[in-house]
Amino acid sequence: MRHRHVVTASLGILIVGLSFLPAALGAQGTLREQTAGKAARPQQIIAVNPFLPLFGYFQAEFERKLKDNLSVALGGSVAPWNNDYANLDAKLRLYPQDRALEGLGFSAGLGMARAKQDNTYDVCTAQPSCTPVERAGQWTTAPTVSIETQYQWLMGRSRSTAVTVGGGAKRYFFSDDAAVGGLMRVLPTARLTIGWGF
Repeated sequence: MRHRHVVTASLGILIVGLSFLPAALGAQGTLREQTAGKAARPQQIIAVNPFLPLFGYFQAEFERKLKDNLSVALGGSVAPWNNDYANLDAKLRLYPQDRALEGLGFSAGLGMARAKQDNTYDVCTAQPSCTPVERAGQWTTAPTVSIETQYQWLMGRSRSTAVTVGGGAKRYFFSDDAAVGGLMRVLPTARLTIGWGF
């Protein structure tokens, strides 16, 4: 009789324990998925515009997450239009939805721009047979400030493909005597990049 009570109690404990097993395993699976999800989210992105090199231009950016709603980025571009031109910017980017590197972002940046001044001509003093000589323009540099709005998607199962579109404006502080024709003091900016998050 006593033996039967021990067996019955043992079976009862076993059944109760087995009833909690699926819940415990499910909790472990959920925790594992959450941990994997956090590990899978990239902490930095390297991105380039894949189309601009076809036309002799280049645009790229490296961005790193600082906090849930903040990142820092370093971007640059080269453009041989009218005047040869290159720039490098450091940006601080805010993500108001607390998903750094993903979604809507607003950035402010400081940088340096380098452009080639217009060609000049030597003044002819020996008239009438002298021919003006063209001299290549010199390089000049100036600080810049910029603002930008963008939207960035993280795609794929590993969320490692980043597609970004955006636009903004940049202010150039070239000196008044710098002849950089075609390069206005304030210009709109545009961004279309594809990148790798890791």
